[in-house]
Amino acid sequence: MDQLLRIEVFLPAAEIDRAEAFFAQHCAHGWEEAPAQDGKLFRLYLDDLPAAEEMLLALRQAFPAAVASRQNVEREDWASAWRQFFTPVLAGDRFVVLPPWLAHETPPGRIPILIEPKTAFGTGHHATTALCLTALDRLEGQGHLHRKLNFLDLGTGSGILGLACCLLGLVGLGVDVDPLAVANARENKRLNGVGDNFAVGVGSINGLARTRFGLILANILAGPLKVMAPAVVRRLDRSGSLVLSGILAEQAAAVAEAYTAQGLPEPEVMTRDEWVALIWPPRVT
Repeated sequence: MDQLLRIEVFLPAAEIDRAEAFFAQHCAHGWEEAPAQDGKLFRLYLDDLPAAEEMLLALRQAFPAAVASRQNVEREDWASAWRQFFTPVLAGDRFVVLPPWLAHETPPGRIPILIEPKTAFGTGHHATTALCLTALDRLEGQGHLHRKLNFLDLGTGSGILGLACCLLGLVGLGVDVDPLAVANARENKRLNGVGDNFAVGVGSINGLARTRFGLILANILAGPLKVMAPAVVRRLDRSGSLVLSGILAEQAAAVAEAYTAQGLPEPEVMTRDEWVALIWPPRVT
C-alpha cells in the first residue's frame, strides 16, 4: 500500500515562532501542531523521500537541539486524519475554504472554495493564504475588480487564489513550477466548477507570453518575489492590482523596495501574526 513519511519534531516554547517561520518556508503545504509540555510538537507528511531527507537536514541545521523522529504511515491513514481534523478557513468577509466533504457546512453569505487536501500544495490554513483572500475581498469591495478581468495566480499550488478569483467572476491563469501542484489545482478546478475560466499549467512568470494582467497574485516567498519584481511589473496592467505574500514582517520593506524600484508606489500593508501581504491597488493616472 502507498506510504508517506511522517516527521515529528518537538521544539521548546522559545523556538515556536522561529519554527513556524521555518516550516512556512520549507513545508508550504502545511503541518500539524500540538501543545506539549514546555513547547509544541510539529508533525508533517511528505511523499517524496529525497525532499524528506532535505527537510530533515535543514531542520537539524536550523534547530540542532530539536528532538525529531520519522515514521512511515499508510497514505489512507493520512487521508483519514485530514477528514477528522480539517477545519473550515474563513477569510475576509466572504470566503470560506472547505474540503468537499464539508461543503454542506458553508456559512450563510460565504463563497465556498472547495479544496481536496493533498500532501504538498496547501489547504488554506496558512496565514499568508488568508491574507491574500482578504486582500482580494477588499479589492473587490472597493470596486477595483470586475467580471471577466484577467488575472494571474503565480505559484498557484492548490489553486485557492485563482479559484477565489473565478468565483468572483474573473478569468485567468494559474502557473506553478511543480507538475504535481498543477495536477492538484486541476482537480480543484473540477470540484469548484469554474471550467475554462481558470487555465492552469506548469510554468513561471518568465515563460509567459507578453500578456498583461488586470490582477496578479503571488503567494510565494520573499526571495523569489524580489527576483521576479521586474518581470511581474512588466506583466501588470497600468490600471491593474498586485497582491504579494509569503513574506515575513521583517522581509516586507525589502520586498516593497524591489517593486517601488520598478516604478510602483508604496504598497498597502496587511499583517497577520508574523506574516505580511503587500497590496497595490490600481494606480491613478
